[in-house]
Amino acid sequence: MRLLKHSYRIRRLYLPVLLASLLTSGCKKNDGELGEAARASFKVTEVTGKVNTYLLQSSSENAYRFQWDLGDGQGLTSGTANKEAYFLKKGDYEVKLYAYGKGGYDVATTKISIDNDDLTPILNSPDFKMLTAHSWKLDSQSLSPITVGTENNPAEYFGGGALADCQADDVYTFAFIDNDFKISYNANGATFNAGNVQPNYACGADRSYNQVTFTYSTIVSGAGLASITLPGTPPSTFIGVTDVTSNNYRIISISDSEMVLRAGKANETVFQFRFVAQ
Repeated sequence: MRLLKHSYRIRRLYLPVLLASLLTSGCKKNDGELGEAARASFKVTEVTGKVNTYLLQSSSENAYRFQWDLGDGQGLTSGTANKEAYFLKKGDYEVKLYAYGKGGYDVATTKISIDNDDLTPILNSPDFKMLTAHSWKLDSQSLSPITVGTENNPAEYFGGGALADCQADDVYTFAFIDNDFKISYNANGATFNAGNVQPNYACGADRSYNQVTFTYSTIVSGAGLASITLPGTPPSTFIGVTDVTSNNYRIISISDSEMVLRAGKANETVFQFRFVAQ
């Protein structure tokens, strides 16, 4: 954790709206004057035993009300002089304290650098536990194990059909190994060539891969519970078919026995896959 001390301070006179709020909340002037403006400052201490967690403690002068902005996109939140701040993702966060006094408010800023993601919430989530509990195969019993279409109609272009023999025995395994998310694909001797691999729409060479690092995120653009992003471009790595639009896959639904994955972003052609637990 790298911490840069207060990089700047901004002092403001109250805007009329803030002044009106002060007066209606019962604050009174002293001898016809509002009083002294706040001087904002705070210190940051890492919390022992908690990942990516820091105690923010105000040392502001002339302040009676506080708001915090952790720089994580959630904006200002009201709080007390002390706040415990948690950061899920690695990165640089510009943390701000707004301290309010009777005569004006002040802003103190400190940058906190988080070196590593906290993977605990992901690893403990029911969805990830089901994903990694066993291997997955395309559902050969489904009438539409693979469809192609748009975000609003995933079967618009291709409504499905029977799997080729070399697709039916494909096995995909997701795991967390050596502090990384890993995926392995076992083609069991042959991989189905889609429209981007010759000969098109036929069983071809085995394109198995083993323990490829992927990115897992619970932040999803479009429908889905979580996203899986593989490195590179198909057909070097892929899930389902070799000609997916991109190597971004969203978990649309998952249970102990079934999973629906959707390849492609919301503004792209999407490929939807129905898997069953092996």
